[in-house]
Amino acid sequence: MLFSSITFLVFFFPVVLLLYYMLPNLIYRNAVLFFSSLLFYAWGEPVYVFLMLASIVFNYNIGLWLGNNTDNYAGGGYRKKLLVLGILINIAILFLFKYLGFTSRIINVFLEGLRIPQLHVLNLIMPIGISFYTFQEISYLVDVYRNPKLAQKSVLNLGLYVAFFPQLIAGPIVRYHDINEQIENRKHSLVQFAVGLERFIIGLSKKVLLANTYASVCDVIYSANFASYGAFVAWVAALAYSLQIYYDFSGYSDMAIGLAKLFGFDLLENFNYPYVATSIKDFWKRWHISLTNFFRDYVYIPLGGNRKGKLRTIVNQYIVFFVTGLWHGAAFNFIFWGLGHGTLMTIENLFSRKTENRQTKLVVFQHILRRIVTLFCVLFLWVLFRTGTKDFIKLLLKMLGVNYTQFTGTFVPLYVDEFMMMLINGRFYFFLFLGCIFAFPWWRKFSHIYENKRFLSIIILFLKYLVLCVLFILCYASLASNSYNPFIYFRF
Repeated sequence: MLFSSITFLVFFFPVVLLLYYMLPNLIYRNAVLFFSSLLFYAWGEPVYVFLMLASIVFNYNIGLWLGNNTDNYAGGGYRKKLLVLGILINIAILFLFKYLGFTSRIINVFLEGLRIPQLHVLNLIMPIGISFYTFQEISYLVDVYRNPKLAQKSVLNLGLYVAFFPQLIAGPIVRYHDINEQIENRKHSLVQFAVGLERFIIGLSKKVLLANTYASVCDVIYSANFASYGAFVAWVAALAYSLQIYYDFSGYSDMAIGLAKLFGFDLLENFNYPYVATSIKDFWKRWHISLTNFFRDYVYIPLGGNRKGKLRTIVNQYIVFFVTGLWHGAAFNFIFWGLGHGTLMTIENLFSRKTENRQTKLVVFQHILRRIVTLFCVLFLWVLFRTGTKDFIKLLLKMLGVNYTQFTGTFVPLYVDEFMMMLINGRFYFFLFLGCIFAFPWWRKFSHIYENKRFLSIIILFLKYLVLCVLFILCYASLASNSYNPFIYFRF
C-alpha cells in the first residue's frame, strides 16, 4: 500500500488515526499501531508478513539473551558470538531473497567457462522493505549488545519498532537507540499534530505532483532507442531523473516523518537539500542521512574508520560504498554507482586543501565551482543508477555530444528530437523548473522578514495553510484520475 494512494488516504489512514486517539493509553495505542502496520504490510505482501513476524520473534529472543547474559562467560566472548550469530542470520535472510539469484548467475559465468554444470538460479520475489527492516533489526541487536539495558521486554513493542508502517517500506532507517524511549513514553500535542499534517502534505505533493511528472517523461525517454534522440533529450532525461529520485524518496521520507508525528513519534531527518552539496562527502551528509549514519556507525567505525592510516581509510571507504551500492540492488550498476561515489570521495580527500581566508572572492568562486562539479558528478552517476552499465556509456557519450555508433561502425539513424519533444509538453517544463527551484533552500533567507512581525506572520501562516489545502486537493485529484504513480524505492 502506497501513502500516495486513494486506499491509504481515504480508508486506512483515517481509520487507524481515529482508533489510535480513541484508546486511553500507550499500551493499547501501540497495539493498534502494530496490528495496523501488519495489515499495511500484508496489503502488498500477504505471505511475507509471516517472514517479518518470524524475524521479529527471532530478534526479540536474541535481544533478551544479549540483555540478560551480561557476563562474558564461555571464554569471554559469549555475547559477542551471540551478536554475530544474530547479525549473520538477519543478513542470510536478506541475502536469500535479494542476492541469491544475482550471486548464482555470477558463479554460473565462471562455471560455464570451466565447463562445469551450472547452479540452478532460484529467483525469489523480494519482500517489500526487507532491506529497511533488516537493518533496523541489526541496529537493535548492536544497540542491546552495547547497552544491555536497552533490551526490549515486550515483543509487541519491538514489533512496533520494526514494523511501524510510516517507515516500514522505505525508511528512514530508524536506529533503536534513537526511538526506544518514544515507544514506551511519548507525548502528543496539537502543535505536533499540525506540523505532522503539514509535513505529510508537503511530502505527498513532492511525490504526486513533481516526482510522478518527471517519471512519466524519464520512462518514455529511457525506454526508447538511444540512437533516436540527441544530446538535449539525454540531458533532459538525466535532469528529470535526478529530480525524480530526489522528490520521490525525500517526499516519502517527509510523509513518513509527518505520519510519525501524528502518532507522537519524532523521526530523524533523512534529507537536507543534497543538491546544494559542495562535495561528495557533503552530499552523503545530506542524502539518505539515515543510511549514511547506519553505515558510519555499524560498518565504517567498527572497521577502523580513519584511525588506522590513509590507506586503511581509503579501503574502509570503498567497503562502505560497495555495500551502499549493493544495498540498493543486486545488479552491477548499483555496485559501480556506489564505487563511483567512493572513488570521487577518495579523490576529494587526497586533493582537498583548507583555505585560511574564507572571505576572499577566490574562495567564493571555488565554493560555487565545487557545487557545480559535485552536482554534475552526482547527475552522471544517477544516469548509471537508472540505466545500467551497458547503456550508461552510450548515454554519457551522447550527453557529451559524441555519438557512440562512431565507435561501432553501425548505421547512424537520424535524430528525431522534435518527436521526443512532442512527448514533453509545457506542463513538464514548468514542473521541471519548479523542481529545480525548490531543490535549493533559498526561501530560508526570507524567513527573518516576518519573524518579529506578528501581523505579517499571521498572513504568512494563513497563506501557508491555504497553499497546503490546495496542494492536497491537487494531489487527490491526480491520484483519483489514476495518473502514473510509480515508487522507486519499493524495489530496494
